[in-house]
Amino acid sequence: MVALKETGEEGFLAGLRRFACSPLKRNGAVVFSVTPVGGRYAGQSVQTGVSVSELTSWPTVPPHWVHLPDSVTFSRTNSRPSPLAGWRMHSRSLNRWGNAEEPIRAWLAHVRAVLEEA
Repeated sequence: MVALKETGEEGFLAGLRRFACSPLKRNGAVVFSVTPVGGRYAGQSVQTGVSVSELTSWPTVPPHWVHLPDSVTFSRTNSRPSPLAGWRMHSRSLNRWGNAEEPIRAWLAHVRAVLEEA
């Protein structure tokens, strides 16, 4: 279970480190890698990220925008430029949030599922 002190940006980073995602802070975002199990990127390490500003209420409220390099495209998406050069933020809601024993595990599963749509 996530420790109570693991909230906000530091809690998000700690969770990513526990799951060997090697997070880095860059241009107002936390960047890390995931490996989807299905879709075009199955088995490949893909960089992704979230805005630091969206981590204020972590883990109570998950980030809404998933940052991905411009090379990752979707047939349908609501997106806007990311603060990371050459990246876009994609609007992706995470339903039924809040019952995961390890919130970062639920977040990583969400990002992998998003990448499976690409």
